[in-house]
Amino acid sequence: MEHPMQSGGESTNTVSVIGNVTIKPVLWAVLLLGLILAASGLLVPSLSVVLLVFAGILFGILMNGVSSWCAERTPLSYRTWYLILTTVLILLILLGVFYLGSQIVQRADELWVQLQSAISNASEQLRESEQAQKYLPDASQVKKAVTESQSAILPEMLKGFRGLGWAITSAFVIFFVGLYAAYEPDLYRTGLIKLVPKHRRGRAEKVFRELRSALGQWIIGRMSSMAIIGVLTAIGLWLLGLPLPITLGVVAALLTFIPNIGPLLAAVPQVLLALNLGSSTVIYVLIFNVALQGVESYLITPVIQRHEASLPPILTIAAQLLMGVTVGVIGIMMAAPLVVVIMVLTQMLYIHDQLGDSHPGELTES
Repeated sequence: MEHPMQSGGESTNTVSVIGNVTIKPVLWAVLLLGLILAASGLLVPSLSVVLLVFAGILFGILMNGVSSWCAERTPLSYRTWYLILTTVLILLILLGVFYLGSQIVQRADELWVQLQSAISNASEQLRESEQAQKYLPDASQVKKAVTESQSAILPEMLKGFRGLGWAITSAFVIFFVGLYAAYEPDLYRTGLIKLVPKHRRGRAEKVFRELRSALGQWIIGRMSSMAIIGVLTAIGLWLLGLPLPITLGVVAALLTFIPNIGPLLAAVPQVLLALNLGSSTVIYVLIFNVALQGVESYLITPVIQRHEASLPPILTIAAQLLMGVTVGVIGIMMAAPLVVVIMVLTQMLYIHDQLGDSHPGELTES
């Protein structure tokens, strides 16, 4: 597309006017809506719903990309591949839930005993430490705390059930939003572009293409990292003799979706189970995690980032902290792709269109 600042006699002032006419009403409308929701106490719930829909769109981009890739290389149409992938995915989810449920039933007692034993071992080691003795409560204090907390057990259980119900509902929302978005992607893209003034629709179309490309690259990179980290974690923990290495590998793979913070969270259950095998095993597990993160940072990530959207770590961490404090877990999970969206929009609509820089950044060509 021809650069706005070079087209048929258009000047910088013309571009600025067009940008202001297009952007300012949108910004004012978003600000006004945010103030209304904040005043009514609905801002955080509304953000949670928006992030769930955004997560569903990411899933839809993944389904759309895989279906399109298969349709381009086979005689089957896009819709046929979409139906095949959806059927396979539903079957895999049902088999996974059945397998996971059976494993939980079979290993729940074993895992609970191992975690209790690990916590007991950690408590014994703390009691043997002279420095820890200064901070550990005595038996009377523990008994008093347990007695006082009995009245709060039922509310905490209800809170836990509500959290579980919200997680299941969120999974269904993400799944079906993604399926609808992948089934008719042009319907939603065309509808959004219709909201843009006619003289800017060509640019809006290009912005949407760049957004889809950047988010698709980010998703591919995350999925690749998740698969590699999950397999390496399962193999490493199996060699170290930890129980449930496959389960811990799956947990590590899922948490790798969250950049920077995910690997730290994945190491917690590994260390707890390693406590039951001795302090030396704990050290080995910590060394293994440090080495694995080194391999990911200096080998896996550079290779993947040749095709993945590269994000500034400081900006990503700041977004994760801000979204985590504001919205919670869903905010932490969606912080990185939101950074991708913000960077693409900033590079295309501000750095390129407003400032006239022909090389706005890494995530977009123009």
